[in-house]
Amino acid sequence: MRPGEALVSPTRLAADAADALAVRGEFSGVLGHQFVGRVEAVDPSIGEPAARRLIGKRVVGSAHVPCGVCERCRSGLSLHCANAATLGLAGRDGCFAEAFTIPAANLVVVPDGMHDDRAVFAHTLGRVIHGARMLRVERKAYVSVLGDGPVALLAAQLMARRNASVRLLGTHAANLEICVKWGVKHRAQGDVGRRQDQDVVFDCTGSTESLELALALVRPRGAVVVMRANAPDATINGHLIMRDEVQVCGSRGSAVADAVAELASGSVDVLSLIARRMRFEEAPHAIAAAAEPGMLKILLDAA
Repeated sequence: MRPGEALVSPTRLAADAADALAVRGEFSGVLGHQFVGRVEAVDPSIGEPAARRLIGKRVVGSAHVPCGVCERCRSGLSLHCANAATLGLAGRDGCFAEAFTIPAANLVVVPDGMHDDRAVFAHTLGRVIHGARMLRVERKAYVSVLGDGPVALLAAQLMARRNASVRLLGTHAANLEICVKWGVKHRAQGDVGRRQDQDVVFDCTGSTESLELALALVRPRGAVVVMRANAPDATINGHLIMRDEVQVCGSRGSAVADAVAELASGSVDVLSLIARRMRFEEAPHAIAAAAEPGMLKILLDAA
């Protein structure tokens, strides 16, 4: 273990499209960035009180690992660390292993009554909570969410709970049906009018055309929150952003601790987003399946 780190044995893991993209990219280490696990040991340098709080506990955690010493980290911008690694995705081995290490500061203890199936969504829900905090909505807003993957579906659910008028615009009929259960309006993405009447648009697709669509939907002085990196060949209409004074925000963080609190309250439905369950040894098949269009979360039992 490195200084300040903990050794964690996973009990439940999740695979999604980000893991599949890592395989196709330049990452060659151990995959996996979403986990529930039990802390087996901690580096003594974290101090006895912190060690007592963590050892033997079930935990989830942030996949973002900053260096802690660069100028950005020292100035309070560790989320934008110039030398950051991401668990299982960039620069650091992930959690698809019998045990893995992670900074103890990244870990959040899971309440005893929370099932692993819920807790494993803490990273994804945390991303949505962080993204929503990029906004300042002072009245009932009209919100469109582009996409129908886990992040998009949770963004629609969360914003609807915050008294917004929400519609989800997707392309996979089975995923759109989940919105029926939640009472969230939904439409096929290709059927929506481009009337620039939305206060907020969450772009959760990262497709070549998605940011163009978001700008065609958002009203002047509205906000677009980019939740997934756009394709390298995507174009941005800077003239439209300037003319209509649109606020375009990127969002990459994950408020894991706040997500655990939301999950503990029972107010967020994440179980509807489970597409498949597999055994830990089937992880390569899970990652391959995660690349299928419209696939939601695949859970792996590692206990």
